[in-house]
Amino acid sequence: PGEGSRFGVIYTIAPSRLADGDRWVGTDDGLSWRTRDEGQHWVNVTPPALTPWSKVGILEASHFDAETAYAAIDRHRLDDFKPYIYRTHDGGRHWDLIAAGIPDGSFVNAVREDPVRKGLLYAGTEKGVYVSLDDGEHWHSLQGNLPVTSVRDLDVHGDDLVIATHGRAFWVLDGVTPLRQLDNKVASASAWLFAPATAVRFRPAGFTGTPRPQDEAQAPNPPAGALIDYVLKTGARQPVTLEIRDERGGLVRRYSSADKAPKTDLAKLKTAPEWVAPTSTPSTAPGHHRFVWPLRYVAPAALAADDAYAYADGVWAPPGRYTVVLEVDGARLTQPLTVAPDPRLSVPPEAYAQQFALARRIEDARARVAAASKEADKLLEALKDRRKAASPETAVALDALQARVLELYNKATSPSGIDLWWLSPKTVNSLRFVSDDLESLATAVDGADSAPSPDAAAGFEQIQPTLIAVLSAWDELKVKDLAVLNARLKAAGQPVIAVQ
Repeated sequence: PGEGSRFGVIYTIAPSRLADGDRWVGTDDGLSWRTRDEGQHWVNVTPPALTPWSKVGILEASHFDAETAYAAIDRHRLDDFKPYIYRTHDGGRHWDLIAAGIPDGSFVNAVREDPVRKGLLYAGTEKGVYVSLDDGEHWHSLQGNLPVTSVRDLDVHGDDLVIATHGRAFWVLDGVTPLRQLDNKVASASAWLFAPATAVRFRPAGFTGTPRPQDEAQAPNPPAGALIDYVLKTGARQPVTLEIRDERGGLVRRYSSADKAPKTDLAKLKTAPEWVAPTSTPSTAPGHHRFVWPLRYVAPAALAADDAYAYADGVWAPPGRYTVVLEVDGARLTQPLTVAPDPRLSVPPEAYAQQFALARRIEDARARVAAASKEADKLLEALKDRRKAASPETAVALDALQARVLELYNKATSPSGIDLWWLSPKTVNSLRFVSDDLESLATAVDGADSAPSPDAAAGFEQIQPTLIAVLSAWDELKVKDLAVLNARLKAAGQPVIAVQ
């Protein structure tokens, strides 16, 4: 014991997914066995072409047919580095070698069948991953950005392909749904929109602490949202647009390749670049493309800050049925999309509807206050500019209106002009107080998957009189007070002020 090599051990066990008591096993000395009665009797089903010491690395029992199985054979101990994958459709009486397309030198460690599409196979070899769309008759590289490494096993977990490598960690190919839909129609179409997989409405982690240094091992999280895949055969001549519409056909979100996605200015960035989520636009280039909808409505323009309007996230889209619309050079392609609730939660559909309705009302109110606040910023800047060349009489009028704006706005700034956003507002009847209150309400209502609390619903109703009064006061300031000042500026030969 303990001396020399030990061979002849069972290396893989594959229980049938369709027949009770049915088991396939393979050994590392080249034999395959099958039992139909939980091991009471065994039948040797070794492919006749195999010679001794051909290790049966993986046996895979089919998801669709009890008499179908696949075997990954490793013969590199015999100095044979060719790929060997065998397939049987008659319970092991006959086997076919199915390795065309996998190059010599990439001996096979594992083969797995997709549980959704019959005939879709994945192979893990000593130098990467391969896929077959026709039950192993032809294989194609599925390498992507995967390093050239030994892939020892694979697992199809939901819509993702997970691989275990020898020394290079676990890797995940997110969203194999397009592979399940590839056929001759896709190959011949000038443009094709794949039916998206069901998107689960889960909330990705927010602030998780300071990002780790780049020299530490780390991996990106999977995309959060609905994965939308499309193919352009020759590229698009006109802008490509992508729309998400609700069950009634209402527009939820619209993206265009003509959009200018916001860019990060590293010179002005006050945080680590790793904290800034990259954005992209739909591509017009030939090939396969993936776009991620984050399951949120577009934010009103007033709440978009300095981001491109199409990319500012608004409220969460409730679970339900949606439609993806892709327009390419005049062709309109559509596919249904289901947004499912987080399975870890138990929230009735009416709660999501209540949450969405109140969140949209709060968002609309926030947008109105934000628009007024931006006008106030613009007016304060204009008043400051006019003050430089104003006569004493005009300066008095400018200062008076500035004081009125500051009182109504109640924005806290330092003498150097820095926004002191963390300081509490001094008055309730101000744009800033209402803005802060609505922002807190928005977080309380749309920040978790649940029906709005009674306090949140009551709080929104309680802020309504103040909201109306503040916005009315701002409108009056623009219509009356600013008009009086503009008349004075015009008489003094100075440009008038416009805030809209």
